[in-house]
Amino acid sequence: VNFTFSSMIPWSWLWRRGIVLLLVGVIIFSLFFNNPKPLRDPPVLKNAELPSNSTEALRNEKNISETTDITSKNAPITISSSQSTLCTPCSAEIACSSKRQSYIGESTSASYTKPPMEVAYRRELASTISYVERQITRMAGHRAVIDAKLALILRGLVEELDPRRVSLVSATYQLKPSYSFINKTRHVCPEVLMGRRYDHPYYQHGIESQNCSNVPKLSQVLSIILPAHSWRSAAVSFVISKIREVYDIPIIAVVSNVTRSQLRNKGVKIVVSNKNYSEGTVLNQLVKHSKTPFVFLGTSLSHFSNQSSLERLVRVLDEVDHVKVAGGAARDLKGHWIHGCLQVHIANYKASYKLGYYHSSNDCMHCDDLLTPFITTRKLINRIPFRDELNGPALYRDWFVRVREAGHLIVTCPDVMFFINSHIDVKYQNWLSFAQRWALQTVESYTGDRYKFPCEGIGIGCNKTHFITKSLLLPPCCIASAHHDIGMLVDFAESLGLDYELQAGSVLGAVKFGAFLPWDVDHDIYVNCKDFKKWSHQFSAFAKTYKCTPKIKYKNSFLKIMCPSFTLDILCRNQLSKKFLPLAYQNTSTHIWYGGRWTKVMSNPGLFSRNSLGYGILKHVQHSSHFTKTDRSRGYGKPGIWHPCKTPKHHSCLDRYPADGNLPFL
Repeated sequence: VNFTFSSMIPWSWLWRRGIVLLLVGVIIFSLFFNNPKPLRDPPVLKNAELPSNSTEALRNEKNISETTDITSKNAPITISSSQSTLCTPCSAEIACSSKRQSYIGESTSASYTKPPMEVAYRRELASTISYVERQITRMAGHRAVIDAKLALILRGLVEELDPRRVSLVSATYQLKPSYSFINKTRHVCPEVLMGRRYDHPYYQHGIESQNCSNVPKLSQVLSIILPAHSWRSAAVSFVISKIREVYDIPIIAVVSNVTRSQLRNKGVKIVVSNKNYSEGTVLNQLVKHSKTPFVFLGTSLSHFSNQSSLERLVRVLDEVDHVKVAGGAARDLKGHWIHGCLQVHIANYKASYKLGYYHSSNDCMHCDDLLTPFITTRKLINRIPFRDELNGPALYRDWFVRVREAGHLIVTCPDVMFFINSHIDVKYQNWLSFAQRWALQTVESYTGDRYKFPCEGIGIGCNKTHFITKSLLLPPCCIASAHHDIGMLVDFAESLGLDYELQAGSVLGAVKFGAFLPWDVDHDIYVNCKDFKKWSHQFSAFAKTYKCTPKIKYKNSFLKIMCPSFTLDILCRNQLSKKFLPLAYQNTSTHIWYGGRWTKVMSNPGLFSRNSLGYGILKHVQHSSHFTKTDRSRGYGKPGIWHPCKTPKHHSCLDRYPADGNLPFL
């Protein structure tokens, strides 16, 4: 067979491999030896699309070009936290957060390096995400109302982690006031920013309503309801006359001492209040008889002017998703101004009120409650009416809680100012009415005052603790009752020099909370068998003075004492666990802080809990008596998993809380 040397060389294979090696070489050369391209020129920024009605973006662009020669360096330029830049093509200002630095590179849009986040910052983000996850988990698989505030929280996280997202929202809002009106009905004309120098230097005008013809008359959109039953006759007439100078819209006034003839020529519907009907009942009836989709509740008004723009509030209700109530700021007769935005946290039988806000939209603060006059929809009040049995400030506190409970959002727009007689001052009796409705033992007011109410005063009972702990935390007064029971036992033991030790769930509560577990149902105690006769006879008699009754006595080894709220399960042992301590310490029992006093416990309480209960003792789960075989087959009954709440709207449902850690409960 004849062949040549060239026929032995796989030319096609070498050709393919050669191409691959050449490409790899080009890539390596470009990475290590090629100079970066020059940065974009300032004209690129100058030619970016800018809002014609705003000079802010131009000034920011000028600051960049004057303070930084961006064509003279090839390395990335660090922007300090006080600088801003422009993002093409959105043409909006981006404020660089102090938590991170931004860099201008070769890209046409701002790019960001990602330095390591501080531990505290990461934990804060994790806590927020965990809260959202927990709320979603509660609703998964159930017919439930999704709180629109979860969307605000997630949006805030997105904007915090990527500031460019803030610019996208703000740019759209600045350039297109009607941005959210795809498939929506507009009730008032949109607004437009006239410019930074418009009405300089007092800026009583600047963002104005545009002229439009595709909206109904305001008289067909909005009615005013004045809860004026406590106003003087002259005050009612004065406020209505001032409203008429600005708006020709329907007015309904609830009065006690103003005759119809006094307001006959003012186009006002007068309703004389009846002492037999509550304020809530009257307001509900007035709203039902109004003919407009929106109603303004002018509580405590003393004056009215064009600074109280009702169109602005209607526009917000039109434009911002899920917002059903919009209020304004308020100035009282002393000249004291407040925005009136309250954040409310109701949990563990306590309500906390704080003035302030976490989120905003359309230059309005998102709130949970308002202290100022507001506009809402007639449909909302018909669906969530005011409580018939409530009056005064308690009426509104209760209504706002239920609006938020239904998943709707509430805002206040501080550029709208109402003139009122005095700011709301919620007294003890008002808070008591509110606490009775929501089973609250404590209210922390926005004024800094703290109000406490006894269980019997707000309708809470502790005689069905097993039923309560199926789904809910025990009320603080019930936990106090549990501590009272164990204090009775400790006092008896100390008076006679008897030994005892907390065990089982009692020692677990002591380890995790330094207190009775807020979902436990009994006390578990070991005593020395040589002292059992004293416990069964003398302690039983002693307990009766505390309204406790001995129920079960078993073979001189077990005693069950039934107290009004909890049971004391006393079991005797021949020796207590202090025998496992080093010899030098065996005469001194281990004590643990429990319910406000040092109490004897197993010699090593943490070790006892882990060995007796198994893995996961620091995570939480309801009492074992609450779980059936079916529950356990579904995964419930394990540490770290709460059984679903039977009344999911209750503020103290266990599954509203993380099933780990003690601080959320303290």
